[in-house]
Amino acid sequence: MPTIELINVTKTFNEGKVLAVDNISVKIEHGEYVFLIGPTGCGKTTTLRMIAGLEDPTKGKFLIDGKDVKGIPPEDRDMGFIFQHFEIFDHLTIWENVTFGLEMRGYNDNYIIKEAEKALKTVDLLQYADEYPSIFGNPGLQKLGIARAIATGAKILIMDEPLGSLDPKVSKVFRHELRNLVKDLGLTAIHVTHNQEEAMAIADKIIIMRGGKLLQMGSPYELYENPNSIFVANFLGETNFLQGFVLKLLENEEMEIRIRLGGPKLKTHNFGNKFDLDDNIVIAYRFEDVYLFPEDYNFKNSQYDWSQMELFEVILETSRFIGATKRFYLTLDNNEKFISVKPGNFEENFISGKKLIVGIHKDDIHVFKAPDNLLSELSLS
Repeated sequence: MPTIELINVTKTFNEGKVLAVDNISVKIEHGEYVFLIGPTGCGKTTTLRMIAGLEDPTKGKFLIDGKDVKGIPPEDRDMGFIFQHFEIFDHLTIWENVTFGLEMRGYNDNYIIKEAEKALKTVDLLQYADEYPSIFGNPGLQKLGIARAIATGAKILIMDEPLGSLDPKVSKVFRHELRNLVKDLGLTAIHVTHNQEEAMAIADKIIIMRGGKLLQMGSPYELYENPNSIFVANFLGETNFLQGFVLKLLENEEMEIRIRLGGPKLKTHNFGNKFDLDDNIVIAYRFEDVYLFPEDYNFKNSQYDWSQMELFEVILETSRFIGATKRFYLTLDNNEKFISVKPGNFEENFISGKKLIVGIHKDDIHVFKAPDNLLSELSLS
């Protein structure tokens, strides 16, 4: 299984006037399933095309197992390709679709039969070998695309929106099949998608890009729990963002912050002492991390320890039942608004217009320095 490395890679178009990828460095280890995600035009597809050999970097190096592969064509990079549009040959049988690439490479008949059978068995399509692709819906066609890619002995699987043509419900099932296939075959996989949930569900590592730059890279858990920017926090999951300032610097790398315009005071972390007194900040916490209690809840006699929670009053504006979840729309005394999401079976008898107590654990409060343009940072483009 190969290691893939991009070192200070930049890609420009139109004689340098369009900067598509801006000096990114990435290392993808053996057997990792890696997602490239970001808004439209962020550079993820251009990065994928450079890895595939369909584009050359303007600057920088692209290595496979430490070897610079500049000038090596795609067909000689041990890569298989799967795209949203399946590129299946409708006039060829399932068997002929899978053997086509092997024949073009000049393998002998025994080898072709062996590898085609193995590939079709892997995706559970061997019984359809003599049929034509028209018998399949999109999931079957995608499996055929995978069989065709792995039959050639590819060690790297390059995928550009491979699940984009599938019905959302079908996609949620098939994405796990796809991951299992990749892992069972020991492939290194690089997968571009617009679907953050898809990436969170099956990735080993996620690379988030914006404006040609690499913003953050890590496991789904690392990125979700420790976003390094307002954009990343907003791009993955659902997050409340409120403006405020640093009120006090405390011991043990903690600080007291305040939501602006007379909002509540909260204690949270100041790891690395990144913030100073009176700094303008953006306070972020996930919808699901907002706990809800009735106004008269007895915290002292509770069976739970709420000592690490920051508690304050809100008004419940309204709530909405959305099947698997309930959404609660909350307002502070200073008219700042935010949302809490709970499971659909969450039992409550809250009344709209009445006070509630909300709790947020210190560890779930993220603090960012206030940007010059918050709306731009919150934009998903």
